Amino acid sequence: MEEEKKNLYYRSMGNKRGFERAAGLEADRRLMESYYPRRAGLLKALVADECDRLEYEGSFIYDEYPDKRNIERICREICSQARDYPELRTMEKDQKGEELLGDFIGALFCQEIHQRRCMRKLFR
Repeated sequence: MEEEKKNLYYRSMGNKRGFERAAGLEADRRLMESYYPRRAGLLKALVADECDRLEYEGSFIYDEYPDKRNIERICREICSQARDYPELRTMEKDQKGEELLGDFIGALFCQEIHQRRCMRKLFR
């Protein structure tokens, strides 16, 4: 019984360090995001809102291998939301006609999922 109490104590100490480390990482992430160009910041906010909705126990974003089709579907939904902003419509296609907006949203979305998965692992 005494050994079990010791284990719980040391586990909680590890968690404290995790909280301290996470706070430092979060502050650094926010600083770097403050340097984003305006349009990238708007897209980041749309992506973060969608990820907030997906943050629940059993969400596919925490699967060992998240479903690529779900990721693509959600990116298309975020892309359609982004088209409501006039300043983001100009990002839709480049000179060659390739879709920039969707690619950028896909990269931001995958990055946000990665960050959330790392934070979750840090506290487990």
